[in-house]
Amino acid sequence: MLKSLKYTLIIFSLLSTGLARANTAREIMQRYIDRDDGNSQYSTSVIATCRYTSKNGKIKCAEKPRIKKLEGAQKDYGKNGKDSRSINIVLKPVAENGIGFLQFDYDATDKDSDQWMYLSALGKVKRLVSGNDDEPKSGTLFGSEIAYEDIEKTHIDDYEYQLLKEEKYQGRDCWVIESKPKPARARKSNYSKSVSWIDKSTDLFLQTQIYDRAGKPVKHIVASQHEKIDNIWISKQLNVNNLQSRRITTMKTQKIVINPAISDELFTQRTLTDGAYRTRQLLNLRKGL
Repeated sequence: MLKSLKYTLIIFSLLSTGLARANTAREIMQRYIDRDDGNSQYSTSVIATCRYTSKNGKIKCAEKPRIKKLEGAQKDYGKNGKDSRSINIVLKPVAENGIGFLQFDYDATDKDSDQWMYLSALGKVKRLVSGNDDEPKSGTLFGSEIAYEDIEKTHIDDYEYQLLKEEKYQGRDCWVIESKPKPARARKSNYSKSVSWIDKSTDLFLQTQIYDRAGKPVKHIVASQHEKIDNIWISKQLNVNNLQSRRITTMKTQKIVINPAISDELFTQRTLTDGAYRTRQLLNLRKGL
């Protein structure tokens, strides 16, 4: 899931004496998209969401967080592995066990991500679409502050990019880059721009600020607990703060396997609807944790 969310963020380098010819904002974004994150992943994670209050810059839940344990997998497809498929299933709480989310991402610029949600209580798969081709998609993943739009693949030609500055964040040297959707993308987006801080040493995003259609800050996303696993950098925690609803979601990766062998049959609607079939597909992956 964390992989899909990277496509909303931007990257790379500015020399103190001026912009290097090889590091235009567009080339920087392309580097970020092409960053090695493995050909497949399997993980378990915990996602917690609450309404919050803040005092002296510190955030505190104002209610008992809603906590879900998830199981997820992702695999690259297509030419050069630039398409991908991912699936996430709720394991706990028991009342929500089996709720699932399936996503197909495409490198082709004329293809939007396909997304399906399965509600186990209703026994139905719902394809997630906007009202029409020129409307933003609404809704959030498993009741969190992670919107469906946040985890769709972003196509490089959909945005204009500007390298703003370089500065330290989390004690790391970063490039700060702004991205604004072009008109065709803007009609489908809930956002007017984003500004991202990228770690120079790992190419991981450390934070991003997202603005709504009116140009007001709407989300502050912070990635942390960075770890190198099998020579690939992973951010194991993500905080998504909705500044307007004053709700925050924290997603923590508990365990992760990079480049496991995953059957194509896992990424199907049958996996969403058939619990026994899903268990058979996931059994070997679970053993690998």
